[in-house]
Order: sequence, then C-alpha cells, then structure tokens
Amino acid sequence: MKAAEKKYESESVTGVSWLQMLGSSIAAAFGVQSRSNRERDFQHGDIKKFAIAGVLVTCVLMFALIGIVRWVLT
Repeated sequence: MKAAEKKYESESVTGVSWLQMLGSSIAAAFGVQSRSNRERDFQHGDIKKFAIAGVLVTCVLMFALIGIVRWVLT
C-alpha cells in the first residue's frame, strides 16, 4: 500500500475541505500541484465544487493581472 493511500485511509470520507480545494485550485492554476494532492482530490473531491473554485481562482487571477497592467500603464 502506498504512503498516500495509508494517509487518506484514516481520514473520514467527508471529502476535501474548501481550504484544501482552494489550495489545490491555485496550485493547479500555476502547474505545481503535487501528485498526492491530485490523487486526494480525484478520490475524495466533488467536481462541482472544484469547478466553482477553478472559475473563482481564474477570475481573481485575471482581475489581478488587469489591475497590475492598468497600474503600470498609468
């Protein structure tokens, strides 16, 4: 049995918390998601919640970039 499987075996099957989901979405947006977190997300996560978190993270990053560009150009 792999270490990641042992680690998540002891956790309750309630799923991934919003904070973990947000962290996973940010890490995935930057391309630095760890293998163990990705496996946890696919095994215990809810696709609807991840889709919402992904859209929110994308919007925040987009508006942050727009704000930085406007600030630099003024």
